[in-house]
Amino acid sequence: MRGFEFDQLRTFTVVAEAGSLSAAAPLLHLSQSTVSEQVRKLEERAGVPLFARSKRGVEPTPAGTRLLDHARRLVALNEAAFDELRGQAIKGELRVAITEYFRTNEVAGMLARLRECYPQLSLHICAMKSADIGLAQARGQIDLGVVMNLSSGAFRPAADSERWVLRREPIHWVAAAPLAERLPERLPLVLLPDDCMMHQAAVQSLEKSSVPYELVHSASGVAGLQSMLSAGLGVGCLSASAVSEGLVKLGAKYQLPALPEAVFSLTPPHPGERETVARAREVLARQLLV
Repeated sequence: MRGFEFDQLRTFTVVAEAGSLSAAAPLLHLSQSTVSEQVRKLEERAGVPLFARSKRGVEPTPAGTRLLDHARRLVALNEAAFDELRGQAIKGELRVAITEYFRTNEVAGMLARLRECYPQLSLHICAMKSADIGLAQARGQIDLGVVMNLSSGAFRPAADSERWVLRREPIHWVAAAPLAERLPERLPLVLLPDDCMMHQAAVQSLEKSSVPYELVHSASGVAGLQSMLSAGLGVGCLSASAVSEGLVKLGAKYQLPALPEAVFSLTPPHPGERETVARAREVLARQLLV
């Protein structure tokens, strides 16, 4: 029989996102050995290696990257078909606000898959600061939000919101390669405005560690921040999935202070919300993971 097994494709997408077999196993509720076996069988069926392995984890090969786009779409369509047959398809209007830091290089494709899988759903998407998303939902201006919180590795959300956590990512100090080679003693910072929690975390960590710095540029959004950093205008900090091409992570040799973890979550249910919103939250909790 031609084609792939859906369980193997889903495992493949989660491993690609998690960056290692061990990190993917709890997300899939499988043992690491089972995850490894599913990946092995998928690679056998594909006839080519799908992951490059290293001590740091796994990364999709060129063939794996090509398959990943198909796999995400197939997994999403499979789940949408299951929802539709069970009478749980979502339809109607849905207003969603998303923090700009959430998977900046991938979120457009994810939203396109949602539209394809749920054609009766009219999505209205806007980008907002995490601090404003909760207020907008409370005022009835949006139905759902994807927010970012910063925390230490010991942080755990409240019990009623734990299930809505989409992903956790490290935050890295980053710069363009030429600047990273000759980093000034006084750190030239490029950040979003000072009401951004990432800005606050960066400045607080530098001051606590007595690292000299100066704010040389302020960007108006994450895309602008990525462009300024890629142009070599300074050093900034970005969550792992927002580190764009042309930027390098400033590792331990630079002796910069550790940054907190980014925790991305869906806003939890609130009393009296529409059934469409409740169903959409369940769907988004699955679809935004792959």
